[in-house]
Amino acid sequence: MNLQPRHKLLLAIAGGIFVLHLGVAAFVKPSFQLTIFGDALPCGLLVVAILAVRGNFRYHRGVLPLFWKLMAAGLFQMLLSQAYWFYYDSLHRYSAPSPVIGDTLFLLAHVFFLSAFVLRPHSASAGRDMRLRHLDFALLTFWWLALYGYFALPWQTVVQEFTKYNPAYYLLALIQHLMIIIGLAVVWKRSAGLWRTFYGSFICLFVLIAAANLLQSVTIDWGTYYSGGYYDTPFLLSLLLVTVVATFGPSLQPEDDKAPNREINQSLWTARVAMVAILSLPVIALFGTFEKNVPEAVAAFRLQLVFGAMLLLSGLVFWKLTLLARELRRLVRLSQASLQNLKSVQAQVTHSQKLAALGRLAAGATHEISNPLTAILGYSELLTDIPSLSPPDRQSAQTIQKQVHRAQAAVNSLRNSLRNPDSMHPTPIGEQKSS
Repeated sequence: MNLQPRHKLLLAIAGGIFVLHLGVAAFVKPSFQLTIFGDALPCGLLVVAILAVRGNFRYHRGVLPLFWKLMAAGLFQMLLSQAYWFYYDSLHRYSAPSPVIGDTLFLLAHVFFLSAFVLRPHSASAGRDMRLRHLDFALLTFWWLALYGYFALPWQTVVQEFTKYNPAYYLLALIQHLMIIIGLAVVWKRSAGLWRTFYGSFICLFVLIAAANLLQSVTIDWGTYYSGGYYDTPFLLSLLLVTVVATFGPSLQPEDDKAPNREINQSLWTARVAMVAILSLPVIALFGTFEKNVPEAVAAFRLQLVFGAMLLLSGLVFWKLTLLARELRRLVRLSQASLQNLKSVQAQVTHSQKLAALGRLAAGATHEISNPLTAILGYSELLTDIPSLSPPDRQSAQTIQKQVHRAQAAVNSLRNSLRNPDSMHPTPIGEQKSS
């Protein structure tokens, strides 16, 4: 794998930022300045990672450009999340801002990552119908937002209880990371060569992100976390690894799937996941009714959220079914047109076979006719050579010779036509039917 000069430069910058973090974390004591500096480092690494990923947009190979664009969109969401935490910590010195915006952006970033890997960029046959992919992305996004709104958001917007908000958010983020890691492990097992290394690197990357998020969550609950210290090292290392993985882009090439109909099976699984997402909301709400010590305002908020989310997700599913019905009608029309073309081709083949049989018959006939004509011509010439033949009989013999030459010319013309099929112009099928 050859590194592009652009990627080499970005790797050097990302490595320098990470080394700077290690040096500052080793010698600088916790302070407000260190917190602001620690919040700025992830922003810098994310900017470098986005630039590295953006360099792969121009490689038009299958769905790879779309894959890298989704990855860039997810990294941009993470950049917005980190920028908000920079703003959050700057305000936290004077007030108590809400963490909802930063947490929401962080969860949405991983929805982009999930959608990127669902594309299966290693497959040459992946991503044939992007309209349905867009709806799948919308379903996935709103489902995760509904989960966040049900489990975590009420403890921040309805009643402010960080002791319940933080564990709920941490658990959702961990589940999201585990889903990505499990999906990547499945794809890693099915791939080979450079793609196997590529997916393996992503597994390491998201394991680091999950571990970093869990470490930060636990230390925040314990009251020992401070930004800019070694608690941020796993997360910063994962962002550095994003830039490393982006260097694979120029060398990646989609391959044919070994298993047949992989794309059809993928769409079936996507539809099943969408149905599970919709059905999971009322089940979650049902179990939520048995939860104890839940304030009435939180229960009412959750109930409204579930009804609104089910209405929205059902609308998206109905839209998807409408598109599938249209696609089915289009395929039926194509099948009918193909059947008509097949019938036309069969008729033409039958007609060609009849012409070929007629040609063989005509070839045999020309051979059989040529021999008698030659004999008639020879005997007529012998008659004209007899001195005692009367003038009327001689004239009759010459007339026979002319008619024989005429018949031989017709036979020769038919023989030449049989030898050169392009000179034959059979009547088209449509004209035969009309006649």
